[in-house]
Amino acid sequence: MEFENFIKLRTNNFRQKEMKKFKIVTFGCQMNEDDSNSIRNFLLNLGAEETKDSEKADILIINTCTVRQHAEDKAISLVGTLKKWKTREKKIIFSGCAAQRIGNGFKKKFPYIDYVIGAKSYNRIYDILLEEMGGKDNKNTEIKKEKKVFDYETILRGCDLKCSYCIVPYVRGNETPKSFKEIIESVKNKASEGVKEIILLGQTVNSYRDKKEGKDFTDLIREISRIENIKIIRFLSPHPLFFNSKFFDEYEKNPKISRWIHLPLQSASDKILKSMNRGYDIKKFKEIVGTLRNIDSKTSITTDIIVGYSDETKDDFKKTLDAVREIEFSGVYCFKYSPRFVNKNPLTITKEELEKRHNILLDEVKKIAKKILDRKVGSIEDVLIYSKKFGKTNTGYNCCIIDNKELKDDFLKVLITEVKNNTLYGRRYDEKR
Repeated sequence: MEFENFIKLRTNNFRQKEMKKFKIVTFGCQMNEDDSNSIRNFLLNLGAEETKDSEKADILIINTCTVRQHAEDKAISLVGTLKKWKTREKKIIFSGCAAQRIGNGFKKKFPYIDYVIGAKSYNRIYDILLEEMGGKDNKNTEIKKEKKVFDYETILRGCDLKCSYCIVPYVRGNETPKSFKEIIESVKNKASEGVKEIILLGQTVNSYRDKKEGKDFTDLIREISRIENIKIIRFLSPHPLFFNSKFFDEYEKNPKISRWIHLPLQSASDKILKSMNRGYDIKKFKEIVGTLRNIDSKTSITTDIIVGYSDETKDDFKKTLDAVREIEFSGVYCFKYSPRFVNKNPLTITKEELEKRHNILLDEVKKIAKKILDRKVGSIEDVLIYSKKFGKTNTGYNCCIIDNKELKDDFLKVLITEVKNNTLYGRRYDEKR
């Protein structure tokens, strides 16, 4: 059951003995951020107060990630610091993907943790929080939400693919889509509250399909674009396997689809891509990029790349470096390979070599990104306004509008005059002048 409906069913006739304070610490992806935001709204609706100070919190929720060992280690390290903080009255909830992977055995190492809730049991957290807050069931409570220009909408959870390096299918389970009608209703509600930019989320977001309704990802985008107050639709993260002519046709004629596409490559070596079980080769990837840019030359492509995957040679790495130079990504999230499975696809280069390749790639990515940004000076960009002086371009760049003094427009045309700290700066552009 989705969050909005869940709250309506769970919070009527609520009785709270005292106002409690909570803090949420989130690690990992945008989906975790969206989950944390749902939990935040739930608690605020019950009358709890959010605090940034752990010492003042009665409930501490740690929403975890396990995609890379480093993210998991950070969450575990935080738990290790809480022993002195913990009292009988203060509650610790360890949730998310790392909680799913580690399981209840985690409580043996940290017995002072109250609850371990894995990603597959996500909705359990609402029952627990309701009990901790002393509430009772209800049917008519309205959700309190902060005003925002953009918001996330998770359209599916889990993944049916089995990329060899990825633990997500094991901790989040098989792909489970939200129903088409529920998504549209949720986005309409968000639009009525002032949201203008919706960011669709899923492990492989463009694989979305509601079989009962006979609707796919492109159908969903088309229907969302009919919601008047939604001005731009972004999505994270698509998989190269699920781009098709239907989407490309919609991309060409639908101006509400963002001209920023985050398209994970992972490696440009066909040998490594095959070993990763990605399902495409570098030729197919370049064809997708080329099609998007042929439709709109302003299309900004960002990507993910894993450096040092098992059996990656210097030649494999060179192919990735060459592809980065050829494709000219606007940005790249560069990750050092982190094995997630015991006795499977181990790291086959030294940590020193891994660090070296990572730094080489980072340096190249920064040079290319700066070159692309510098080329923006003198261009005219469509900017969705977040505040009087700040917004985001249709192509995904942060932009400061130097001379803007009002908030009456959703989009502004902005003449870019300079670039500072990876942010575009510009002035309102009047086409009549």
